[in-house]
This record gives sequence, C-alpha cells and structure tokens, in this order.
Amino acid sequence: MPNAQCRMPNAQCPAPSHMKITLKTATGDFVYETKILSLHKYPEVILWGKRVFTIFAPGVYWEAFFYVVPEVAEQ
Repeated sequence: MPNAQCRMPNAQCPAPSHMKITLKTATGDFVYETKILSLHKYPEVILWGKRVFTIFAPGVYWEAFFYVVPEVAEQ
C-alpha cells in the first residue's frame, strides 16, 4: 500500500522503479525492448499489441502461440 505521505502535495516520495524486458520471436530473434513498472517479480506473460510473450529467462520473453477461447453460456 502506498505511503499516505506520498499523497500529500509537495511530498518527497520515491520514484517508481522499473524492470527492463526484452521481447523475442519464438525462434529467439529480437522484437522489442522496453521497461515496465517493477512488480518485484517478472510477470509470467506479456501482451504486446496482439502478440503474447511468455517468460524464458528473467527479463527475456519469447513469443508464444495462443488461441482465444470465446466465452459461452453453459447449456
């Protein structure tokens, strides 16, 4: 939970930290590199546009094949 003092005007609050991530194709070719807000742990999956990447190593994500299953009401 954020420190209550950080919500006060003119408060001295620490800047959010970031983690560098690299996106690669399924064969390991470079796609994109950026920084994301630190969650103290790398996410398992990164969505980038319509592409999905799963963690390969800390900070390195490889593109994954995926399929969207539409939601249907139980019959």
